[in-house]
Order: sequence, then structure tokens, then C-alpha cells
Amino acid sequence: MIDYRTDLSKRENLIHFIKVTQQLIETDGIQGVSTRKIAAISGFHNSTIYFYFKDLHELIMLASIKRFQKYTDTLESLSRNTDSYENFYAIWTCFAESAFQYPCIFYNFFFGKYGDDLPLFLNVYYDLFPDKRRHYSADIESMFYGKNYRERCRKILLPLIGDARTRVTQHNIDTVTDITVCFTKSLLSQKCETPSLDSRPLQNSMLAMLHLVIDREDPASP
Repeated sequence: MIDYRTDLSKRENLIHFIKVTQQLIETDGIQGVSTRKIAAISGFHNSTIYFYFKDLHELIMLASIKRFQKYTDTLESLSRNTDSYENFYAIWTCFAESAFQYPCIFYNFFFGKYGDDLPLFLNVYYDLFPDKRRHYSADIESMFYGKNYRERCRKILLPLIGDARTRVTQHNIDTVTDITVCFTKSLLSQKCETPSLDSRPLQNSMLAMLHLVIDREDPASP
């Protein structure tokens, strides 16, 4: 991605390309986005896009962050809640609602080509659109800017270690993380492949999996 920090025109062009791509995602879906369409709407030649971005995937990653706004707004409100257990499930509930509303966008963002570079794209986007940035508690901030989806899942589990309501420990946290990542990926993949699937059962399945893996059957038991 081009360095835009010292050149106002480059910054404005980046913002323009992102907004055009967001528009195309709205009308054509993520699979319908192409450099040809972006160039036609933006008024630039196709090759200009590659002057600003390494490839189309970079631009789509940045444009996709718009779809996280409802999720990020909820995270900001949850940052005022001090109960980690309640926060955990509230965050996942919000995530499930947003993810299954835009499954292909979320799947590409977390499991696509640049899924291991999330902080880079988040920081660039919020630098270009500072009014969209939200402020979180330390725990949620650490999770939100995790390197990739696995790291995000692990970080949100950390506050549950030692909570009597959960079975999460230092010894099993990596296994629990792997289960949540794999299950989420599978459910999103199902929805992407079959858009007609009812989202509600998929959301319920995701939350049921979390309760099964994380919760103690009897919080009073050792």
C-alpha cells in the first residue's frame, strides 16, 4: 500500500477508492468487485489502483471495515462493563449477528489473503476515517487489534481464566481458541456457500458451541 501520510492528494485518492469499493460491495457483493468497475466509477485508469495498492485484496480489506461499524459500536459500549464473563458472551452475540449478516465479507476479512495483517488495515482505515474509531477498555482494545482472528479469539478468552463460571485455564486456552476459530470458520463458510441458509440457527449454533466448550456445568465444582 502506498505511503499517503505526507501527500494530501494520495490520501484523498485512497479515501475515494475505498468509498467506491464500499459502494460496489453494497450493489454487487464482494465477489462482484473488480478493478475495472472501480476504475470506471472513480474516473481513474485500472493501472492507477495498483499504484496505490499491492492488489485488489488490499483495497477490499479496507473497504470491508465499514461492515464492522455496528460491531465496533457495541464493543465501545461493552468497554464500560466490568464483568468479563458477561462481556465475552455479549461480544460474541454481537459478532454472530454481524458476521452472518455479511458472511462473505467477514470470512474474507478474517480468513482471506490478508487475514494475518488485521492491525495494519484497521490502523490505516481509522487514520483515513478518524470519526469511525472507537475507544475500548484495555482488554477489548487488545482483542480488537489482535494480529489475526486466532489471536483475537485467544485475547478475549484470557480474562476468563480463573473465573469460576468457566473451565478456561492456562493449559487449555490454546485448544479452546482453536475450537472457536475452526467452528466459526466452518459456519461462515456454510453461509457463504449457501446464502439462503437461515442465519439464526447458525448464530445459535456458534453460541451453543461456546457455552459447551467454556462453561462449567456446575460453577461450584472444582
